[in-house]
Amino acid sequence: MDKGHICVPYILQNYIEYITFMAQPAIIIITMENIIYEKADGVARITLNRPNVLNAINEHMLLELRDALRDAEDDPHVKVLVVKGSGRAFSAGVDLKSTTPEGFQKGGEFMEVGMEVGNLFTHMSKVTIAQVHGYCFTGALEMMLFFDMSFCTEDTQFGDTHAKWAVMPRWGMSQRLARRVGINKAKELTFRAMRIKGLEAERLGLVNRAFKEDELEENVNGIVEEILGNSFEAIKRIKALYNGGWETTLKEGLLLEYNADSRLGDTGENLSNFQDKKFKG
Repeated sequence: MDKGHICVPYILQNYIEYITFMAQPAIIIITMENIIYEKADGVARITLNRPNVLNAINEHMLLELRDALRDAEDDPHVKVLVVKGSGRAFSAGVDLKSTTPEGFQKGGEFMEVGMEVGNLFTHMSKVTIAQVHGYCFTGALEMMLFFDMSFCTEDTQFGDTHAKWAVMPRWGMSQRLARRVGINKAKELTFRAMRIKGLEAERLGLVNRAFKEDELEENVNGIVEEILGNSFEAIKRIKALYNGGWETTLKEGLLLEYNADSRLGDTGENLSNFQDKKFKG
């Protein structure tokens, strides 16, 4: 389906009436009910957009996330995906008011859609970045753990409240959090329903870096530009090695790396550019 002279991907045709094309044809902004999805200059950006409830995650938001993630993965021009929240928070977590106890059970539609979104994030070939501010609790924290990198403000509050609300984790908290910060600290965070701030999250390795509030956006944009300046083909293949090795033993991971196809389409060009710079001093 076309809107003017721009082809709208099949995945996004349900949102055709919400699509805005900027003066430059390469810029697309889709304002859905619960998220804003933008694409420009090799970067896809998703803004969780339920600010009145601190971007609490409901099933409709997950379905929109699923469609946006599928589109970003299928778009050969997209190399980096950045997700952030509007208003005062990244996300306060799952919207408990819109989810029944049955929805949290294995096989419940809400949990299954959430797992599908998690799988899309986890297996995405693009570089995924969480830009976190305000609050990031429980389901939102589980979601943040899907990303390749996470950056936050120094005063962002993180917490896992599964034990507080008597809800079992379903999106990987019990496994990913322990691997990120160590099993003893993960248990403490969960059992005490602790809140920690951005600087402590950085110290624990929960996030890559914590910035001052007014510097977060600028720094994330700079990080994105650095990534875009490198070989995306190499990044995509190396990411697959990181992810594959992370899920197995060191011995098997080293074998995975050794057996990986080392031929990259842009190696010759990049090495030639390096030689040119070297001889030009």
